[in-house]
Amino acid sequence: MSALLSTGLVLLSGIETDEQGAFTRFKKSSITILFFIFSLNLIAYADEVYLENGDKITGEIVEVTEETISIKSEAIGTVSIKKEFIERIEGVVEKESVELADEAEEDVIWNRNVSLGYNKTSGNTDTSRLSLDIAVNRNKKHVNEITLKGSTYYSSSNKNMDAQKWYGSGRYAFSFGGNKRWYNFYKMEADHDRFADVDYRLIPSSGIGYWFYDLPELKAMVEVAIGYERTNYKNTDDSEEAVLIPRAFFEKAIFKNSKFTEDVVFYPAIDDPADYRLRSETVFTSPLSEKLSLNLSLIDEYDAKPVKDTKKNDVRFISSLTYSF
Repeated sequence: MSALLSTGLVLLSGIETDEQGAFTRFKKSSITILFFIFSLNLIAYADEVYLENGDKITGEIVEVTEETISIKSEAIGTVSIKKEFIERIEGVVEKESVELADEAEEDVIWNRNVSLGYNKTSGNTDTSRLSLDIAVNRNKKHVNEITLKGSTYYSSSNKNMDAQKWYGSGRYAFSFGGNKRWYNFYKMEADHDRFADVDYRLIPSSGIGYWFYDLPELKAMVEVAIGYERTNYKNTDDSEEAVLIPRAFFEKAIFKNSKFTEDVVFYPAIDDPADYRLRSETVFTSPLSEKLSLNLSLIDEYDAKPVKDTKKNDVRFISSLTYSF
């Protein structure tokens, strides 16, 4: 009983400010205190199932199979939940007795993609466009993640090159917090844009992010980082500045197996917010087979203060085939 009272005091100390009125009335009523201790006794022997989408179900686990867990709750009765949607379990059930897929073996998930796009027209105007993207992702869910990306884009019109870009990045992130939705990350970016007079640009950065959803059918997160941007121009003085890098990412499954992705990154200079760059990439992915898919990408890159004789906005529409392995 003394342990139970100690637990009750801990819970009472965590009551939020907006409940202080109710808490004061509670202290004045011995009947309420007795009722609280009785209720606490029940709660102490409850199981709590935390789902991947952030929901929590409190009750008594009554059955465990290879694929599902059944929990009995006074509010909703007995429900069965697939283990793949469960983040963790807390309560009287021993953790070892409920083997969740990602907890039991800490599976490492690898995603490797190669995308190739090529467009050619001839006649009154002879044009060609080539894009190549490579991405490797190693993810140990709720632990850490490593992502490597590289892309190139070339185009010509009437045998004269009018676009030459490349981009590469490496990123390491690790989860923290009770629900493992928060994460820290470290990232290095490098890019080149010949016709924007950028010989090369380097941006090392570090920041923090939060996953609102991390499910197969829905992903959404936001993050913010502080970085140092070093840009070497071909025909203009080089520049160095500290930048703030907020980012938003959204992915939604649509039309059964297809998906829609939006990735927006903002690069404002800390000492001059009017000097910023914005990159938005919208992608529609439609699977053609188990490993092959069609990608339609709209990429918009905006520079508020471009170097002389270069445009502020650069928009590209790319169709490509992606091979996953």
